[in-house]
Order: sequence, then structure tokens, then C-alpha cells
Amino acid sequence: MPKAKPKLIKVCLANRGEDSETPWAEDLGPAKGPKGSRKVRLLNVPFMHAKPTWGDIIVVSPVEDGLPTWDSNNIAWSKIGSRILEDSGRHAMIVHYIPTADDDDFGDAAFKTLDTASVALDVICEGCYGPEEGRPGIAYLAVPDTLSPADVMARLADAAIPAKLVQIHPKPRKKVVAKKKAVAKKPAAKKPAAKKPAKPAKKRASSKQRRTKK
Repeated sequence: MPKAKPKLIKVCLANRGEDSETPWAEDLGPAKGPKGSRKVRLLNVPFMHAKPTWGDIIVVSPVEDGLPTWDSNNIAWSKIGSRILEDSGRHAMIVHYIPTADDDDFGDAAFKTLDTASVALDVICEGCYGPEEGRPGIAYLAVPDTLSPADVMARLADAAIPAKLVQIHPKPRKKVVAKKKAVAKKPAAKKPAAKKPAKPAKKRASSKQRRTKK
């Protein structure tokens, strides 16, 4: 019996009603919460929310005149995991790409190569918008937690992508260049000054000699 196709629905991600975006998700059935709540698995890499991201399972609830919604309610980043039902084990990255050759495809070749290289790394890659004159293209990535951002950038650099890649999020760490400690030179030992020979003390003329000179 062929496997049933997943039921896809549009959901809304928001933060107290702001920063709304509407990714696709797989409907996994009813969930605990307000009446009509659904358990869903995200099938897009959100652009305005670092978490949840592709593959995460969350609970969305009905709202008046809107899509089923997940609202972070401005929760602290350190507690965002408490709002995710099942973490997919991925983190978000944002990469700018600047095609290195002039072409008429608006950076399509560069993005396709980036996408292909990402698939080889088990990284989900989605384009936000392509490059234009004076503006780079932007790609959003959902990266397995087993790969650090530095690993991803290094491996993409080896993929011969016809574009310059710039890591935007998370902000790359600055390389710390260890400074060599200056070794203080010991002052040269001063040679003891040669002692001048003491002048012989002048003998005082005796009273008899003083009288003879007069």
C-alpha cells in the first residue's frame, strides 16, 4: 500500500503578533492546547525566526482571522527550547552570496551550486532573494548541530561555488592572533670602573726644613 502523502498546511510564526511569517508545515494531528491546536513539522527555513527552524515540531493554535499560529511571546532565547515540542537538531545560518562572474541569470547558477553543496552536507538551503546591483543574494540554512558554522563555511568554500560567501548569522568569531610576549632584555652588566691608583700623600716639610728655605 503506497504511503500517504503528508498533509501540508500554512502556519504562522510570530512574536507577540509581530515579525510574522508563513512557512509550510506537515500537519501531524491534534495537539494539547486551545481547541483546534495542531502539531506540525516545519518544512521551510524561517527568515525571521532562528528557532524554530526546518524539521522542528511545534504546536500551532487557531487565531481569529488568521492561520494557525505559533507565537514565541518574546520568550528569552535561552528558553526557546521550551516552546518546541521536538527539536530537529538544527540551527539557523544566514549567508550572503555575491556571484563572481557577470551573468544574466540573477545569480541562479551561484545559488544552485550553493544549494547542491548544501545538500551534500545535509544542510537545508533556501533563498530569501537573489543578488541585485549593489546587493548580495541571501540564503538561509538549517544546519545539523553536528556542524559548526565554521565547518559549514569551510566546506562550502571547497565546493567551487561561483560566488563569494559571507557568513552573516551567527556572527563569525574574530580570529584571535596570539601576540608574542616581548622578552625583556637584561641590561648589560656594568664593568666595574678601573680604580685609579691613589696619589701618594705629600710629605709635610719638617719645621727644620721650613726654616732652612727662608
